Amino acid sequence: MIGCTMGMLLITMRRCQNLWITQRYHPLALRSFLINAHYRSPLNYSVVQLEGALDAIFYIYQTLKDCQDALLQLQEEIPNDGKPARTTPDTNECISKLRNEFQVKMSDDLSTSLILTGAFLEALKLVNNLLTMLKKKQQKQQRLLVIQSLKKEIEKEVTKVLDVLGLQPPCSYNEVLLQLKEKALTRAGLVEDDVIRLINERFEVRRNKDFLKSDQMRAHL
Repeated sequence: MIGCTMGMLLITMRRCQNLWITQRYHPLALRSFLINAHYRSPLNYSVVQLEGALDAIFYIYQTLKDCQDALLQLQEEIPNDGKPARTTPDTNECISKLRNEFQVKMSDDLSTSLILTGAFLEALKLVNNLLTMLKKKQQKQQRLLVIQSLKKEIEKEVTKVLDVLGLQPPCSYNEVLLQLKEKALTRAGLVEDDVIRLINERFEVRRNKDFLKSDQMRAHL
């Protein structure tokens, strides 16, 4: 750039870097990456750490979407009588631990880097376990306990944490997951049709019993 100062050149380079990142990574993934470091500590940028933050929020949103989808199908079984929700013992313990851990970490000089671990991850695992239980045949009362545990307690507590951290998406979980997938395609230099073609090619390879090549293609995908 002829006739520009070093400062102007550095600003232009920084803008190009920011554009490169935002084209490839969702803003919520970047926010998740940023809060993984304490606000008074240096932020060590690396693609590996950014990908790790991305994987974490994808898991969070996918779990919550699965929960919403399951509860939507069971809407008629959810009581709307204004009475306190009855929940499973595991749910009560999980929620108590999540609330306490969140308050302790936020009170400890805003230790945001530790919030999406520990009790928060345990809550997501419990959601997945309860969703698995819903797929099994159960007595009506036990089934109701599971549904109320998901709808009125765990989902509510998890979304409270996300809201405080600024990680609750402004759109539906389905929409934000689609946006994250589109960014992944951009990073890979692919479009959706390319992925479908590769999946079909892998299917043909497996059908021909070339399992080594199939595994290589799966790793690539």
